[in-house]
Amino acid sequence: VTPAKGTIEVSKEKDPELFYLARCGLGGLGVVAEVTLQCVDRQELVEHTTVSTIQEIKKNHKKFLSENKHVKYLYIPYTDTVVVVTCNPVSKWKGPPKFKPKYTADEALQHVRQLYQESLQKYRPDVKFSNEDEPDINELSFTELRDKLLALDPLNKDHVIKVNQAEAEFWKKSEGYRVGWSDEILGFDCGGQQWVSETCYPAGTLSKPSMKDIEYIEELKQLIEKEHIPAPAPIEQRWTARSKSPMSPASSPAEDDIFSWVGIIMYLPTSDARQRKEITEEFFHYRRLTQEWLWDRYSAYEHWARLRF
Repeated sequence: VTPAKGTIEVSKEKDPELFYLARCGLGGLGVVAEVTLQCVDRQELVEHTTVSTIQEIKKNHKKFLSENKHVKYLYIPYTDTVVVVTCNPVSKWKGPPKFKPKYTADEALQHVRQLYQESLQKYRPDVKFSNEDEPDINELSFTELRDKLLALDPLNKDHVIKVNQAEAEFWKKSEGYRVGWSDEILGFDCGGQQWVSETCYPAGTLSKPSMKDIEYIEELKQLIEKEHIPAPAPIEQRWTARSKSPMSPASSPAEDDIFSWVGIIMYLPTSDARQRKEITEEFFHYRRLTQEWLWDRYSAYEHWARLRF
């Protein structure tokens, strides 16, 4: 529904130029009143999670991108840990991989639970931690524990570093495989409420990555440490093909072009209005530094709605 032309219908066949503009128009060209989507069957996927370092990523980056259907890296600030998550369709001939985890779920969470108990004693010495409370902690997921830890002192850099280090240990003990449907596997438990700034920038082609995507992350991590930003984990990085939509930040006329999407975050793990205001101010300071330091040099554009076409 447009102010000048009233109600119009666009498609690849009918007004293709306006159609490709409208796909990433976010309402800028009018109000979208009705959409017809072409759906595809969901797939059974194998998710493989491993822990690496940036130096190892540099050696294997092209291989990761070219050999996997879906790839994401999760960087842990103030550590050298990079969590590599790849997803591919289950082989029709081999079936899902047979894998026995080295650690149980409880063992993977042990370091995080221990840090939470120690932090409670430091920040809330009046809270008595007894065996009766143990089941409550044991029932919390990793993201719930991380939120509780960060809520104790969300803007204290040293505290956030300890939480990040505990997260790195968690991922090292969570390596392995997971099999599930695409709508389940391709999701991600991000934790509770949070501020997010996601940028998109060109990263070469699938056959010849420019490595600018990894350089961007290296500079971002240097910025975090130089400015003493209490940046929690993870910094998430993904890739998509180019978009035909001119208003997309991944727009390109070259079919082989790929684009990297990087998200920085700060959690809002507390209901205290003053703390939430302080976290918000710190996040926008973090975002502004990132913008001033990186965006122009890498042709990066902020765009939270990551649309894949």
